Amino acid sequence: MQGQPPLQNPFQHRLRLTNSLEQSKASLQTVLPIASLAAANPSEPWWHHHDNPCIGSLVSNASVLAPMRLSINGQADLTAVVIYAGSLNVEQAGRRLSCADQGLLILPGAAWSGESSSCSLVILHLERERLQRIAMAMAEQRSLPQSWRERLEPRGPWQPDDSSASQALLTSLREVLAIASQLSEQSEALLERLELDLLIYRLLAALVVPELRESDSLGRLRSRRREGGDRFEELITYLEEHLHEPLSLHQLEARSHYSRRALQYAFLERLGCSPTQWIRSMRLERARRWLQQPQQGETVTHIAQACGYRSLNLFSMDFQQRFHVKPSELLRESLGKQPAQPLAMPKPPPDLDPLNEV
Repeated sequence: MQGQPPLQNPFQHRLRLTNSLEQSKASLQTVLPIASLAAANPSEPWWHHHDNPCIGSLVSNASVLAPMRLSINGQADLTAVVIYAGSLNVEQAGRRLSCADQGLLILPGAAWSGESSSCSLVILHLERERLQRIAMAMAEQRSLPQSWRERLEPRGPWQPDDSSASQALLTSLREVLAIASQLSEQSEALLERLELDLLIYRLLAALVVPELRESDSLGRLRSRRREGGDRFEELITYLEEHLHEPLSLHQLEARSHYSRRALQYAFLERLGCSPTQWIRSMRLERARRWLQQPQQGETVTHIAQACGYRSLNLFSMDFQQRFHVKPSELLRESLGKQPAQPLAMPKPPPDLDPLNEV
């Protein structure tokens, strides 16, 4: 390594050497919008061992390189820098931060500059919106709390604290990167199927948002989500069990003791749609599963009625709009294959009320 002491990197076996700053810039450009890159010691030879492994959909750069100075243009997404050896000093949005061996830096999209010693690191390009969606999913939230948004969109460089919980997550992150390195020798397709990129996002979300790793806090979040919502959850359970029956907004109001306006608001807030849209979506999903596992002799009409549709034409139109295939074609394809065990579904109702059905 050009006379420098060897620095370990999880992707050591993949690294290749360049002595060209331009080639180094091109390699780092895959994860960073680099404005400039220079050797911190111009009188000494430049060296850079590098690779750009893909961990599922996660774009990364693994580098062991000589002391450097760099400046980064602004971007929409975030950057995570996992440091295995050496140190990196950054300045962003008027804030300076130093990160050394076995540390982690998360940098928001604003432009920043940095200077390093000889160091070994892995740089991850993080999609800001994906990180937010994963944090919400982990907490079973329909919207992102403002305090979380502020942490997931920091104004300047951020690094985890020294708590045992944070350090355990950071250790786990390095272990996942090591697993990704080992498996990359075998099959990148396997990396995608294992969804290690999703695990990395989850670990980073838990590092940034402490509530995601504290069971008591998470319990409080879920309790707040359920506050005043027990009736709503009971209503959803009732609807799921009676999708095959006639359903009207009047029934839903009476069952839940919500006013019609409150009912519409509750569905929009919790499920992002109206009661009618949700019921239609659930009926179509049930029909799709049934059409994929039919019994011999079953027809589209039978399945549509058993899933709560009284009009075959409406069912066919809704199904095609949702799944981009005719229900008759899906049924024919499924029946042409080896018979599968049918789903346990309720018998179709004898008649549905055309005026009050949702």
